[in-house]
Amino acid sequence: MKRIQLEYFVRVVEEKSFTKAAERLFISQPALSKSIRALEQELGVTLFRRDPRELSLTGEGEIVYRYAMDILSYWKARTEELTAALEQGKGTLRFGLPPSVGSVFFSRVLHEYGVKFPQVNIQIFEGTSKKIETMVTEDQIDLGVVIEPYENPHMRLKTVYRSDVVLAVSQKHRLARRATVDFAELKEEPMLLVSKEYMFHDQVLARCAQAGFVPNVTFTTSQWDLLLEMTAENHGVTLIGRPLVEKLYRDRICCVALREPEFPWTLGLICKKCKVLTGAAKSFWNFCDEP
Repeated sequence: MKRIQLEYFVRVVEEKSFTKAAERLFISQPALSKSIRALEQELGVTLFRRDPRELSLTGEGEIVYRYAMDILSYWKARTEELTAALEQGKGTLRFGLPPSVGSVFFSRVLHEYGVKFPQVNIQIFEGTSKKIETMVTEDQIDLGVVIEPYENPHMRLKTVYRSDVVLAVSQKHRLARRATVDFAELKEEPMLLVSKEYMFHDQVLARCAQAGFVPNVTFTTSQWDLLLEMTAENHGVTLIGRPLVEKLYRDRICCVALREPEFPWTLGLICKKCKVLTGAAKSFWNFCDEP
């Protein structure tokens, strides 16, 4: 029994016609019929009821069809894995990265990866975590970065960076000299917040709700740098990952640790569970394990 015989058999089942199957397979109908007869003789069964009005499977044909689908699916998956293994360190990596987090962690990682795998063509796609999740789902990119906590039963998730969210305030703000602040103390503060297309927006609202209040949001924007600039000018306070403040605004903004509840800031790498990673994507996924 050859793989091509199973492929021919499955195509006939799907098309419900030897004629249509032969056309799709670009072979003659006599050649297709001969292949199916040889398969029947080898297995010692009749696969089809050859009714002039309708082509249908026999009971034995139903069993062979299920096994054929399993065998062909396994062959396809293992072939893709083999190809990916042979191509590690080559090809194209399509990588989704939210604005700002690249400068925190992935600027170094991407540089070091590029040095180690110079044959990989890295294509960066920018977008919010929500947009990146959609792009991974629709196979527009191979891997993407999200801000945790993150749950999606169809995705694999690997945590690659851990820090914390802080209250960012102007150096002139009344809380600027505080080491820590409870969430409840922020109830009346004018809150500057990233817009709804960010996963982080929902996380902030959830933390405030956990502390028993709805934040007094006075301004939203999709631009992190504008958010930090307005904070530095004391137009309000914002919640943001500590590395973003310390890397970009250390001299103008104070970071105050949050508690009740605490607020971790964690970056995760995602890919589709059901998809075999390309060689380039697999090598990058594994590279992010390295110190």
